[in-house]
Parts: sequence; C-alpha cells; structure tokens
Amino acid sequence: MGEASEAGPADSRRSAMLRVAGERGRRVHKSATFDVTVGIGLVTYGFVYLLIAGIAIRLAVTGRHGSDSEYSALDAMAQTQVGEAVLWVTAFGLAALTLWQIFETVWRRNPDENPIGKAFGRTGSLFSAIGYLTLGVSAVRVALAGRAAREGRAVPDSTPTPFEEALVRVAVAIAGIVLLVLAVRSVYRGIRRRFVGDLKDGTHPGVVILGQAGYVGKGITYAIVGGMMIWTAIDGRTGPPGLQTVFRLLNLSPAGGVLLFLKAVGLALFGVYCFAWAANRRR
Repeated sequence: MGEASEAGPADSRRSAMLRVAGERGRRVHKSATFDVTVGIGLVTYGFVYLLIAGIAIRLAVTGRHGSDSEYSALDAMAQTQVGEAVLWVTAFGLAALTLWQIFETVWRRNPDENPIGKAFGRTGSLFSAIGYLTLGVSAVRVALAGRAAREGRAVPDSTPTPFEEALVRVAVAIAGIVLLVLAVRSVYRGIRRRFVGDLKDGTHPGVVILGQAGYVGKGITYAIVGGMMIWTAIDGRTGPPGLQTVFRLLNLSPAGGVLLFLKAVGLALFGVYCFAWAANRRR
C-alpha cells in the first residue's frame, strides 16, 4: 500500500508536468513569432525548389543529363561565401519547417478534419519533418565542408567503413520509401486540393491552381527520386541521403531532356507556390 500511495502523487506530478509542457507548446504553436518563423521557412523552402529546378533546367538545356557532372555542383557552390550563406539560410529555413511539422504532428489544428484524416495528416507531417531535417543537416554539412575547402583546411576523410556503408544504404533506402510516401501524399493533395485548408479564406483562385500544379509536379519528382534512392541502395552505388544525393539522382533519373525540363517546371511551380503559401497561410 505504501508503494501505491507513493506512486499516486508521482503520477499526478508527471501528469501535471505534461499538461504544462503541452500548454506551453500550444502557446508557442499559436504565437506570432512562430508564425513569422514558419513564413520565413516556407520562403526558404520555395527557394530550395527553385534552386533544384534551375539545375535541372540547365542540365536539360545543355544536354548533360545522365552523367555525374552535377554531383559536386553543391560542393562548388559552398566554396564561395555567397554559396555558403545561401546554404546556411536554407538550413535555417528547413529547421523552421522541421519544427513546424513536429508541432503539426503533435497539435494538428484543422478543426474540419475527421479522426482518420487527422491521423493521416499527422503521419504526413511526421514524414515531412524527417525529410526537412535530413535536407537541413546535409545543407549544414556541405556549408561546413565548403568553408574548410575555401580556407585551405583539410576536410575530414568521410570514406565509410563497411559497417557504416551498410548503415548508409539502409538509411538511403528508408529515405527513398519516405519520399515515395510523400510523393503519393503530394499528388493526392494536389489533385483533391487538400492543401486549400492551409490557406486563408479569400485566397485568389490562381494560387490554388498554382498549388495543384506544384503539388502534382513535386509528387512525380519525389516518386522518381525516391525510386532511384531505393534502387541505388540495393545496387550499392549511393551516397548519404541529403541535398547532394537529391541533385545526383535528379540528374541520373530516367528521363530525356524534355521530360527533365517538365519535372523542373513542376518543381519551380511548387517553389513559387511556397512564396504564395507564405503570404496566404492560414494563421
């Protein structure tokens, strides 16, 4: 009985602490500062898509699609001060989006969703958080490596051991599966206009059309890159998941110049939509 009586107050204290933490989290989630941070994150996210689309268009125009020539494009950019600054801003924006999606996973705010829709929404937010975090960490790593190269410092040898290589292959395969899930979700959201709930009332119809095209285009590209990730993980010819691998697989993905250009247009449309989303986001 003594143990039971001691456990009661302890459980009550834990419950009270969880309630306080939950209430603080909800206040942060609804704060104006958090809202501005998410808006900055969306603008940065749009810039990332435009950057990827720009490289894809350059490959389509120059006819260099299908080679590894663009694998080090990000590293070369990071070795300039402007490129490093862009990567740090990108990392900040992706960190903000990661935090946003974590909050959406825990406290989803759409009152019109039924329980099943809310569960799918939370799962999608969790996968999005994983994707944003992966890209953000890779942006930081590339920025630090670029600074070291620019300053003439030796970049630590990143050659993996056989065990590390096996872990990387598993991580890339998991990332590919996550991208496939996000691809299905993105196409579904675009076709069914499920993203409209993220926009404030009275948003211009052109923004909705832009969002539809952007979500479908993004989903198709995610499916191609995700499939390539899984294939290269099985084949053993891959690098760690991140921005560099995305650029490489986008380049090597099976598509001619015209199709690559169309994929780039889809990504660019979603990038532009992110700017419109930031300006018209439901608060």
